[in-house]
Amino acid sequence: MRLDSQGVSLAYDDRGGPGAPPVVLLHGLGDARSTWRGLVARLTPLRRVVALDFRGHGGSGHAAGTYTLEHHLADAIALCDHVLERPAVVVGHSLGGVVAHTMALRRPELVRGVLLEDPPLFPRGDSPAIAFFSLLRDFTMGMQLRGARIEEYEAVLNAVPSPRARGSAAGELGPEGTRLRAVEFSRIDPDVFLPALDGTGLDGARPDLPLPCPALVIRADPSLGAAFTAENEKQFRITNPEAQVTVVLGAGHLVHEEEPERFASELEAFVGRL
Repeated sequence: MRLDSQGVSLAYDDRGGPGAPPVVLLHGLGDARSTWRGLVARLTPLRRVVALDFRGHGGSGHAAGTYTLEHHLADAIALCDHVLERPAVVVGHSLGGVVAHTMALRRPELVRGVLLEDPPLFPRGDSPAIAFFSLLRDFTMGMQLRGARIEEYEAVLNAVPSPRARGSAAGELGPEGTRLRAVEFSRIDPDVFLPALDGTGLDGARPDLPLPCPALVIRADPSLGAAFTAENEKQFRITNPEAQVTVVLGAGHLVHEEEPERFASELEAFVGRL
């Protein structure tokens, strides 16, 4: 399915019953809506699940110079405004978590609750993610410029160690996940990483403001490079003392992929309490 946002064509999936309570899924920087495929399969029997590709990612159109929080926020708002008929539980991973948080502040009538998965709400200038995004930009740009085949992207994923040092990235993703990730890398606009590299990508986020809705933050294991740290939790609780925060030990930044059953259970319990 497709949607227009500020002249950019966005791809999204809309699964489950149209009358069921809606859940919106927002991916992280460099990812795409396919990252949620396991969670979608689990949720759709009871809920309407809508997963978006941000501009420059997955099947959505490219729009150089517009890969900032404000533009990704506009994409998410357009989805909720034009596709849904009632407020949604918005689930956001990483960048998607910051978008979900900002949407709850700016357009509270669209949001019933937010689940923020390891969100970089309090960015650090020395974050190791900066070097990672630089590598991803160089990799995707180089492969695309020479017209690399999908099998070549898959070969790289088979050679790169997994974030948890448990074999290769492809081994963690599985054959289907590896193919999907390879296709995503072949279609992404490498410039989506530029705002993260120059430090402007999350300008406009206001983690100091209280959220007007229930919130659950899922933290990654601190030993595996969590973006949302214990210190961030203390800062977050100053303005959101009622928010729930849980740590998933053994899971890195991609909690929903590395510990899918735990993530789905946390989400289902959170939605059930609303």
